[in-house]
Amino acid sequence: MKPVELNSASDKPDQEDTVVYNCTDDSSINVEISEVLTPATCAFLINEILQGILYQKCQIPYPYTWLKSVVNRKRAKDSTSENAVKKINFSAASHFRIVSTAYDILENVMKGIIKEFSERGDCIKEVVFVIGPTPQCPKEIYTINITSLAKGHLERNHANSLCKYRQKILRNIFLCQRWMDAVDNSMTCTNTFIFLKTFVTPSGSPNVDSSENIFVPSRPLTFPSKTKHIKINLNYEQGEYRNCCDGFFVFEDVGGGEAGKQRQNSESTEAQETVSWYQSKDLFKGFKDCYINKVSASELW
Repeated sequence: MKPVELNSASDKPDQEDTVVYNCTDDSSINVEISEVLTPATCAFLINEILQGILYQKCQIPYPYTWLKSVVNRKRAKDSTSENAVKKINFSAASHFRIVSTAYDILENVMKGIIKEFSERGDCIKEVVFVIGPTPQCPKEIYTINITSLAKGHLERNHANSLCKYRQKILRNIFLCQRWMDAVDNSMTCTNTFIFLKTFVTPSGSPNVDSSENIFVPSRPLTFPSKTKHIKINLNYEQGEYRNCCDGFFVFEDVGGGEAGKQRQNSESTEAQETVSWYQSKDLFKGFKDCYINKVSASELW
C-alpha cells in the first residue's frame, strides 16, 4: 500500500477531541466532527480524500502535490523557452501530455466540487467516487456521507483554521486500520467517475448557476451488491448557536448581522425531500509512470 502524504509532522491519529473516528463495520468509517464544518471546508476535505484515493489505488503514480508541482514547473519552463532550440525526448514529451491532461481534468473536477458545495451547500448528502471501466461495472466504490453542514457562516472567517482542521480529519481517516485494510490492494489503471447525491425540499431549492457546471443531472447510481464499497461518514451537528461570524464588519461587506440572518432563514419546516443525482462530465483516467533508461519521465521534463 502506498503511504498517504499528509502535510503534518505527526504520523499518528490525532488525540484531540476535535476529530474522533470509529469503524462500525468492515466498510464504514465514522468521523465525528465538532469544529464548524462549512460547505467550503467540506469541499476541500472531499477533494483531498479524492487525491488520496487516486494515489493509494495507483491511479496516479505520485502524490497530488508532486503531480501539481511537476506539471506547473514544466509549463513554466516551456513558457519561458518557447523560442529556444532544445533537444526533445519524444517519449518524455508524450508522457507529459498524458499527465498534464489528467492533471487538468482532476483540477476541473475539484473546482466543480467546490462550486457545487458553495451553491448547493447542505443539500449535498453524498459524494461518490466510482473506480472502474463504467459506473455500472465498478471495481470499487467510495462514498462520503455528509450528515449536515454549518449554515449561516462566512467562509472567509474560518479560512485560518481550515488547513489545520482539515489535516486532523485526514489523519484520522487515512490512518484508520479499516481504511488501510480497504485500500491495501493495488489496482490497474482505469476510470474514476464522480457523483453527487442531493436532497432538496420544495422550500429549500438552491439557486445554482448551471452555465459552467461540470456536474449534470444523471440517473440514480446503481451497482452490484458484491462490489467493494467503502463508506466515510462525516458526522457533524450544528449544535448550539455560535456567534463566530456575527459582527465581522471588516470581513463582510454587508455587515456582521448577515450571517445571523442567513442562519435564521435556513431554518425551515420539514417537507418531503426530492432526491437528485449528478455526475461529473469529466472522468479521470488513471495513468502509470513512464521510465526512460530507468529514470522517471517526470525527472526529465
